[in-house]
Amino acid sequence: MKYYKDPSIGTVFAYEADGSQDDHIPQHLVAITQDEATDLTRAVHDETSLCRWLDAVTDAARVAVVGDPLRVIEYARAAAEATAFAAAGYAGDIPPMIAAWAINGRTSQQAADEILRESARHDVALLRLRELRLQAKEQIRCECSAGRILEAQTIAEDAISAIQSVAPIR
Repeated sequence: MKYYKDPSIGTVFAYEADGSQDDHIPQHLVAITQDEATDLTRAVHDETSLCRWLDAVTDAARVAVVGDPLRVIEYARAAAEATAFAAAGYAGDIPPMIAAWAINGRTSQQAADEILRESARHDVALLRLRELRLQAKEQIRCECSAGRILEAQTIAEDAISAIQSVAPIR
């Protein structure tokens, strides 16, 4: 594995050593050694740092699901147009966002249906990320208020693993 750190938040990311993921490594990450990664991930945190860490990883996972945050607006508009077009029985004028995807032999109905499937996939992933983040943050708060920092850290690490299984961070 190759290890990188986000210098602004201290989050550690791991990528395959064979270079197969190199195109997905964000430019702002800084390469670190395995020992540094181990030290950073084993550091004792407090409630605030654990919750910030969890938020940062979830933010990166959301970007992995939908891409550029501005693309979310595009996807939402396309999904709204596809929903309305489907509700109208795929009849009438083809909405612009549907027409833009009705290429390479896709019919307008196929384009709308693909947009709706992708939108549903995004919704499911984003909801799961939200559930994991909020549940973990509440558990972290409870453990920290009881003075069980190491237990809280384990909860954060487990939640981050679950988040990364929903949306592998690039």
